[in-house]
Formats: sequence, structure tokens, C-alpha cells
Amino acid sequence: MNRHTLLGLGGWLAAATLTTVASTWAVSLIGVHITGQDVRPMTLSEVERTLVSATGSPALAQPARPASPWPGAATREFSYGEGSVVTACDADRAVLLSWSPAQGYGVGRVERGPAPAVSVQFASGGDRTTVRVTCLAGAPAATTRSTSSSTSE
Repeated sequence: MNRHTLLGLGGWLAAATLTTVASTWAVSLIGVHITGQDVRPMTLSEVERTLVSATGSPALAQPARPASPWPGAATREFSYGEGSVVTACDADRAVLLSWSPAQGYGVGRVERGPAPAVSVQFASGGDRTTVRVTCLAGAPAATTRSTSSSTSE
């Protein structure tokens, strides 16, 4: 390498180092001014003290129910080990407003409606559970059907 190359490389490294230091310093100043406090990670003993001093259980926010497509329609939530569904009825027509599989399950077929009967299938491995909702006297009514394709060795 010649002398000019070494001087150029040294100058570039010095500029990169200076830029990195200045940027880090500027970001740390901005962080203090945005939050109004110095933010730093907690030590293990601080985490343990905080966990020990915590009382009660944390409040879980209830998810907002999806809006019914028909104002004044009867809505209902059905929960099972495989998942949950929120439904609505207007006279004899049902609609699935939302569905959520339980941990370890996925969603198979969905017939959302509006229709006389709507359904969602929750699946885990070879196990399938279908939740079918109809409207009985204007209110959602659910039935489930489970199937398993387990094989024995």
C-alpha cells in the first residue's frame, strides 16, 4: 500500500469513529428530553424486587367486540378449548363477526355468512372441531362437532 492510501484509510476511520460517537451522544440526549427521564435497563435485583412487590394479577384488556352488521341484532360469544367465536343474528340469518383459535390451534374452513347457518373449523394436528352457529328465535345458538384422524402404531 502506498502512503496516500494509508492516509485516506486513516482519515476515513477517524471520520467514521467521530460520526458514531457524535450520533450516539445526540440520540442519548434526545431520549432524555423526550421521556423526561434517563432510561436505562434494570438490573436483575431490581427486576426481582419489582416482581416480588407486585400484588394481584395484571388486568387483561378485553378485546373490543366487532360491530354487528345489523343494528340491534342479538350478539353472543361462544368459547371452547379449541377457540372462540363472536356471532350475531338478525331473525334467521347468522353471521360470524370474529373467530380466534386457542393456542396450538389454527383456523380451517370459515363460512362467515350471513346465512341460515355459519361455521368455523379449528384444527390442531389431525384434530378438527367445527363450531356451527344458527339463529334460534333470533338469538345465536352453537353446536360443535369434533373429529380426529389420529393413528395408532
